[in-house]
Amino acid sequence: MLTIKQFITASGLETPHNRIKLARHSSHLGRDIRRVISDGVFETYQSEQDATVRPFHHCDVLLSFIKIEGKLSEFFGAYRVYGHREFVPADFLEMTDYLTDAHKNEKARIWYDLEEIPAFRYLRGRLIAEWSNPLKWHLIKDQMIHELRPPGRVKNFPGYQNVILSWTELKEISNNPASHSDWVTAMKFTAAIYRIVDLASGKIYIGSAYGREGLWQRWLAYANNGHGGNKKLLGLDYDKFQWSIVRTLSGVMSQREVIGIEHIEMNKHGSKATGLNWNKE
Repeated sequence: MLTIKQFITASGLETPHNRIKLARHSSHLGRDIRRVISDGVFETYQSEQDATVRPFHHCDVLLSFIKIEGKLSEFFGAYRVYGHREFVPADFLEMTDYLTDAHKNEKARIWYDLEEIPAFRYLRGRLIAEWSNPLKWHLIKDQMIHELRPPGRVKNFPGYQNVILSWTELKEISNNPASHSDWVTAMKFTAAIYRIVDLASGKIYIGSAYGREGLWQRWLAYANNGHGGNKKLLGLDYDKFQWSIVRTLSGVMSQREVIGIEHIEMNKHGSKATGLNWNKE
C-alpha cells in the first residue's frame, strides 16, 4: 500500500521523508476543529503551539489532517515550516477570544512561521489517512493511505438526523453523485419528511419525499433551482436556505401515508401558520 509521504513526494514535493511531519487536528479546548476552520482562524491556531511540546521542530514541511471518524483523517493542507520564535503579546491581535484561552495556564508558547503550499490544495478532503496512533496528534512516522476520493466531494454522509446542508453544498453533492455515493445510497430509496429553514427570516418549510428515488430525487429539484417548485419559496435568497431531515419513513409507505405525516409535522412546526407552507397544503 502507498503511504502519505510517498504519495506527496511523488506528486511533486521535493523534501526528504525524514524532514516531513504529519499533524492530526481534532479540537481546540473542546471546540471542534471544524468550528476553528469555519471561523477562518485555522492557520493562526496551528501556528501557535506549546513551547515545551515543540511539535513542528526538526521538519521542513508539515502535512495537516483533520480527524473524521475512528482512526481516519482527511488531508487539509501542506505547509512550509520556515522556523519559529517566541510568542509575543502582539500575536493576540490575530486571535479570536477562544484561541487566547490556551494562554490561561501561563505556559510558554511559540509561534511557527508556516506558509501553505497551494499546489496540494486540490487534495483537501480527498486524501484520507489511516492514523496509526489516535492518541498522538503529531508524527514523523509515515502513515498509510486509506482512500483517495474523487474530486468534487463535499463531505461524508453524517447520518439522517445530522444532515445540515446549505444550497451550495446541496448543489455540489447533486452535481457530483459519483463522489458522494454514500449520500446517494442513503437518500435514494428513503422516504422522509424534511425541513428548509430560511435563515434570513427564520421561517420554515416542511416537505415530504416519497416514490421511486425518494429524498434524493426531491432534493435534486432544490439543487437545480432553490425553490423546488414550492410557490412560497419563489424569489427568496436560496443562499440563505438550510436543508435538514426531520424524520425518515419506510420506503413502502404509500404517498397518502407520507403526506399525512407531513401535515402532522407542519402543525408541529407551525409552518402553515407562520412559515412557508401554503395553508391549503
